[in-house]
Amino acid sequence: AVLRSAAGAGEVHFQVVLVVVSDYEEKLLACVYSSETGEWSDIIWTPLPSEASAGNLFFTERPAVLVGHALYWMLSGTTHILEFDLERESLAVIRMPEYFSSVMWPKLMQANDGKLGILYVSGFTAQLWKRNTDLHGVASWGIGTTIELDKLLSLDPRDVVIIQGFAEDSHLVLLKTTTSLFTLKLEQLQFKKLFDTK
Repeated sequence: AVLRSAAGAGEVHFQVVLVVVSDYEEKLLACVYSSETGEWSDIIWTPLPSEASAGNLFFTERPAVLVGHALYWMLSGTTHILEFDLERESLAVIRMPEYFSSVMWPKLMQANDGKLGILYVSGFTAQLWKRNTDLHGVASWGIGTTIELDKLLSLDPRDVVIIQGFAEDSHLVLLKTTTSLFTLKLEQLQFKKLFDTK
């Protein structure tokens, strides 16, 4: 992940956060480069999830998601998410709800209230899950929004709906069906058909 930060007097600095799976150490590793200092940080690590093996664990091709002061990556082959806290410079592995063990390709995103979210589509139903923290600092997952796509869009019963992309700043989801491309604004639940395509 590459992060840009404004310095002062027109200067712009950036950070590069590099995360890897260490096969032989059974660890997830991270290191941060700063353009301001021209140096890499010390290596930060956390153990692999208990059910994961380094040989089968990898990061999905999707880019990291920035939520607050933390970066998140989906760990393919598991029901886990890797969190890198930029302020604390710490790594943690977060378990997704058990529900997602049978869900294909959920999408990490920032929910409209600034919390970590997971969006996925199953059939003609889209659900947004959010990670909440109680007064004691205990985190849990809960369903934030359920959207019945077939009630808002004219879909063919044979259609398959997949998440094609996501624009974080505007909370805009790009949905692809067998024959069409749509945008969905999550906050307003506004749909727009872009074009028909095969």
